[in-house]
Amino acid sequence: MRLCFWSFCALLLAITGCAFAGTTDRIGYDDLKPDTAGMPGELALRKEVMMATNLALTATIHVTAKGNGFLEIGNLRLKVFDEHNDGTYYEPGLLNIEFADIDGDGRKELIISGIVCVTDEQTETVLSRNAVVYIYKLQSKNSFVQIYTNTKLRLE
Repeated sequence: MRLCFWSFCALLLAITGCAFAGTTDRIGYDDLKPDTAGMPGELALRKEVMMATNLALTATIHVTAKGNGFLEIGNLRLKVFDEHNDGTYYEPGLLNIEFADIDGDGRKELIISGIVCVTDEQTETVLSRNAVVYIYKLQSKNSFVQIYTNTKLRLE
């Protein structure tokens, strides 16, 4: 039953863009800016996210000039950006990143969703397009645990 609840939450959030309680924080492609401290072509983001009353965490994303990027927040380091076709890439580069309280407990969950394309590395032919959803629950001040995914594809 719990799996069905999370599937419903993720589907409703993806379709409507609405959170169940409070506000939703989103990180989008337009939030990424040229990394002035990095190499040409690199992008970066640093954003404070209010996860609960009196609890803010810093989310950072660094994207390399080759088109690979990671979200770091709390104990997580997740590959959320992939424009480099090395067997997989994300459409359109950055997965959807949202922080929303989908279970009404007063703490926001991290929801990552989007399309992962699996390709033939030699011909770059798309073999499959996979809609993916990952939900991470805040367990303590800065520790997340994955509570749902609909795929075997990993972000870690």
